[in-house]
Amino acid sequence: MEPYFPVIKLRGTPEERGRQHGRQLKDRIHRTVEFYKKQFQIPEEDILRISRGFQTSTKAFRKDLFLEIETLADAAMVDPLWIYALNGRTELLNLNPMECTALAFKKQGLMGQNWDWDLEMEELAVILDIETDTGTRILTMTEPAMIGKIGMNSHGVGVCLNFMSIENYSPAGIPLHVLLRAILECEDLGAARSLVTSHLTGKVCNLLIADKSGQMENFEIAGTEFFTLPVGDRFVHTNHFLTKVDYDLKLFPNSAGRYRRASELLKAAHSPTIDTMKAILKDRGDENAPICRKRFSHPWLTDDTSITVATLIMDFQNLDFHITRGNPFDNPFSVFSLRSEGASPPAAPDP
Repeated sequence: MEPYFPVIKLRGTPEERGRQHGRQLKDRIHRTVEFYKKQFQIPEEDILRISRGFQTSTKAFRKDLFLEIETLADAAMVDPLWIYALNGRTELLNLNPMECTALAFKKQGLMGQNWDWDLEMEELAVILDIETDTGTRILTMTEPAMIGKIGMNSHGVGVCLNFMSIENYSPAGIPLHVLLRAILECEDLGAARSLVTSHLTGKVCNLLIADKSGQMENFEIAGTEFFTLPVGDRFVHTNHFLTKVDYDLKLFPNSAGRYRRASELLKAAHSPTIDTMKAILKDRGDENAPICRKRFSHPWLTDDTSITVATLIMDFQNLDFHITRGNPFDNPFSVFSLRSEGASPPAAPDP
C-alpha cells in the first residue's frame, strides 16, 4: 500500500463536484457502504428511515450540498439514502468510543489529532481537495462519500473531531459530516460557532475549531445541548465529556487513559512546536491506552481492530496541513500548503 493518501480534487459546480467524487471513488464508496452496514448494528429499514430525515434536513440547510450529495450518489450508482447514512455515520454508530486524541497549542496556532478507527479504513480514506463556488479551498481527510471531516481551509479555519457517546439519543437534523463541510467553508471562528450552535439536534461529538487569528474553541455536543471549553495554551481532548454531562469514566478507560497521558506530556513539553505535537501523537507510553495505535499492537483487545488511521497537524499561521497515512511510526508526514489559493498542494514527504 502507498504510504500517502490519494488526493481527490473536486472543482466546479455542486453537481460537478459530486460527479467527480462519485466517479473517482465509486469502488471505495461501495466498499465503505458495506463496511458501515456491518458497523451500524441497526436494522436497515431504521437506517434508511433516519437517512430520509438527513436528506430532508440537508436540502433545507444547503441546497448546494444537497445537490452535491445527490449527484455523488448517482455517479457512484448508490442509493442516495446510503450516502446520507455515511455522512451521518457518527450519529448512527453511537458506540463505546475508542477514537481520537486531539491537541492544541493556542499561542503557536497549532492543532492536530490522531484519527483512530478500524484498520479497513486505512485503505479507503482519502484527502479531498475542494474548491467551492466562492473560491474557498478546503483540504479534508475523510472517508469515501463523506463530504467533510477533519481539515482546514484557505481562510485558516480548521476543525478536529472526537467521537462521543451518550444514552437516550436519537439521530436527527443535518448529518454531522455535512455540518463539518459547512464549518470548513467558514471564514472565521465566529461563523463556525454560529453553525455549530444552530445545528445541535441529534449529534453527539466533540469539535475543536480554530482560525488564523489565533482563536480556538472547543464544543462538546450532547443531543440538544452543547458545552464550551476554553482552549488554553496547551489543550487535549479525547472521547469523554469534560463538562457537565454525567459520565462514568469506568466505561471509557481507553479515553481516560489517553487523556491522562497526553495531559502529562503536554505539561512536561518544553517547547510547543509541530515536532512536539508529532511526538505526543506518536506516544505509546501507556500500553493499555496508547495515544498512537499501531496495527495489531493491542492483542488484549481481541474484539478491537482499531488503529491510528491518520495523524494530522494544522499550522494556522503558515496554512500548512501535515498528515500521515497510517501511524507516524511507519509512514512519513506529507505537507500540503493552502497559501496559494487554487494551486495544487505539494505532497512533499516530511520525515
